[in-house]
Amino acid sequence: MTKIFLRPSAIAGLAAAPERHRLQIKAAIDALERGSFPSHTEKLEGTSKGYRTRVGRWRILFVFRNGEIDVADIFMKKGRSDYRRRTRR
Repeated sequence: MTKIFLRPSAIAGLAAAPERHRLQIKAAIDALERGSFPSHTEKLEGTSKGYRTRVGRWRILFVFRNGEIDVADIFMKKGRSDYRRRTRR
């Protein structure tokens, strides 16, 4: 099993999601913990270790390094600028 770390912004994003989406997001994070990347997972441009996976309009940004996953943010995508703003963190 892979260790999962949630940053405070990811915890806040998860709490902001409606219950229906929250369950789907948790299922995607559980799949990451089991070591399988969910479908719709892509490498982020401009980063060496950053990935994103999508759950409907919700996005999970994470970094995979040293066998651990650091979930940086969970948010609802509204436009292209959402990625640029969040990958600078």
